[in-house]
Amino acid sequence: MKVKNLAKIPTELYICVPRRSGRGVFSTNIWANLTRKDTGEGIGGKKLLSFLDGAKVSIQYTQANTGYAGPFDINPKTVGLHATQVIFEGDTQFEPCKSEEITLEVNPALLGTEIIMESGPITGYASLSIEVLIKAFEIAADGSRKTPQYSLPLELMVFDGTSIKRLQPVKGVMTDVHGTAIINYTFTKAGTYAIFVNFFGDLKHISAWSNNGRTTTITVIGGGFPLSWEETIVIEGTIKLSKVIKRIISQTEPTAPDGYDRAPEYDLDWGVMGKAWAYVKKATA
Repeated sequence: MKVKNLAKIPTELYICVPRRSGRGVFSTNIWANLTRKDTGEGIGGKKLLSFLDGAKVSIQYTQANTGYAGPFDINPKTVGLHATQVIFEGDTQFEPCKSEEITLEVNPALLGTEIIMESGPITGYASLSIEVLIKAFEIAADGSRKTPQYSLPLELMVFDGTSIKRLQPVKGVMTDVHGTAIINYTFTKAGTYAIFVNFFGDLKHISAWSNNGRTTTITVIGGGFPLSWEETIVIEGTIKLSKVIKRIISQTEPTAPDGYDRAPEYDLDWGVMGKAWAYVKKATA
């Protein structure tokens, strides 16, 4: 009996590294992302090999949910240009693939960079913007930290904990004169997400990932806004009166629901979520 050969799944390998990076005394901040070519989903538990100038230098295994691996221990020792690449050799299920070859420039004048992001966990709400605070530092050769002399471009990377796909778009932001940046990102669906911030480096600074590559978990609740509920309130006085109040959480005032009148005296402040706008049920004839 003939055994049928099953087609292997095509793969792609993306190397995450600035084109101009490195320093004689620092390891270059390199990660890689292994995904299925057909669906874009990360492939976990696979061995990736990194190469520097054609020689194998380190091995890392991809993470279960995202397909990311790293940081790789790639540390050019000499000043000048160096070629680096990451390779997946394939297995019985997946085809082999290679990342593009990236040129690194080792420049002894480059400064180290540290990106600090809220470590979380963070809880947010679907359809409302979630704010993430980031701080960037220059690291001098003696290890001292100071505010960068100019704004640095940062990118927010977001992963869906359910589909393990990188979400689009990846949002960019510039740090201010104090090295601080705030990224606002809106999730449309409830779920658990992993985020981190990436700096690709420049002619003065080495690349960096927030919190040394550790992701921050965001839990998004609610299936979307506005959320609403009804309650009955009792007004004390000579005669006790009861009113049926509907409250709707939103950052802007919603249209009054059918059968209700606006009742601003019963509004509630819900902080970053906005306001619980109140509407009183009309009396029936």
